[in-house]
Amino acid sequence: MNMNEFISSMKSRGAIIFPPATTRDITLANNALQSRRCAMFPAIFNKLYQTASSINLGNGYIFGPFEVSRGNKYPIPSIVDINVELSIISALRGKTIFGRNDLFLFAFDAFGAFYMLDNLGLRVLRKYDDPYRALSDCLIAGKF
Repeated sequence: MNMNEFISSMKSRGAIIFPPATTRDITLANNALQSRRCAMFPAIFNKLYQTASSINLGNGYIFGPFEVSRGNKYPIPSIVDINVELSIISALRGKTIFGRNDLFLFAFDAFGAFYMLDNLGLRVLRKYDDPYRALSDCLIAGKF
């Protein structure tokens, strides 16, 4: 799978794809994460954010480099805001939360590994070899 196939697949399921982020937004978010000892963006996230700043499918979200307003609904927070709030939790050291749905949080680490975490104890439930599978699981599980 590549980025275009992933975006197309999510659109076909009804996902809302928000406009792409600028290189400056991506760099600022990456630097903010690094300063908080979170993992920096893997290459796939640089590509994702150049295509879509955030993605929403039902109750599944992939957070972007900046907060996204959704009209009369609550906004989708930025990846930096989410990780600032969670960076005090020792189980998340070296990881960056990039998405959530009703059941799980999704993260990546500095080595480019992707994880599904439970919402309560933040235990690793699954480690992904394929980042597109992690992105898909995050969004698709949000649409029941």
